[in-house]
Amino acid sequence: KPMLPSIGVPTTAGTGSEAQSYALIADPETHMKMACGDRKAAFRIAILDPVVTVTQPKHVTADTGLDAIAHALESYVCTKRNPWSQMLAREAWRLLAAHFRRVLENPEDLEARAAMQLGAHLAGQAIELSMLGAAHALANPLTAHYGIVHGLAVSLMLPYVIRYNAPAVGDLYGDLVYTAGLSTESKGSPADVLASYIESLRGIAGLPRCLRELGVNPHILPVLAEEASQQWTGRFNPRPVGYDDLLALYQASYSGV
Repeated sequence: KPMLPSIGVPTTAGTGSEAQSYALIADPETHMKMACGDRKAAFRIAILDPVVTVTQPKHVTADTGLDAIAHALESYVCTKRNPWSQMLAREAWRLLAAHFRRVLENPEDLEARAAMQLGAHLAGQAIELSMLGAAHALANPLTAHYGIVHGLAVSLMLPYVIRYNAPAVGDLYGDLVYTAGLSTESKGSPADVLASYIESLRGIAGLPRCLRELGVNPHILPVLAEEASQQWTGRFNPRPVGYDDLLALYQASYSGV
């Protein structure tokens, strides 16, 4: 039945939950996430006030910002993409790519904070109208087993997923490279340029470069790959992923190569 009208006021620029009709519930024993959705659960109104995001610690700004970026990039290329979701995702990416560094360098920059918050919101709308991909499927087991913050987990996997997806959606990655005004000189394909840029943003934030630095045990990677293969977001990846593919992606992110 219809719920009482609700108002969402996000205090981070990351999840875009205020634009969605889904909630995530974590199992208290396995720590795996379950999605629960109903269009009637969507907020009636969302208030985006950059002032309330200023007091975020730097690592929260970085983690949530990278999560929002992953939302924009994955929703733009997923199998459920459509012209409306891609328009939202592309604009979200333009805002996020242009202002991520600024909010880290100057947390009081309200213009940059507002752009990040709007970008996160638009990316949330894009997810609502499409879906995500393998980077999110790979991230959830890392959070469940090691407590790695979601945005960091996604950002560690995203560059490898982008390179993996290149044969299927390289032209779409080219659109995103162009949208962000990224230089393509001597950096290979659009997928390589985009993946390297995500890695550079993680470096700017001072975040770990690979799973090994976070103490992930290489012997658990097959378990993580099996769990990732059960994640529903992976089903919408533009290039099909199975257990062997997911394991190879974990192994690449573990070594950082």
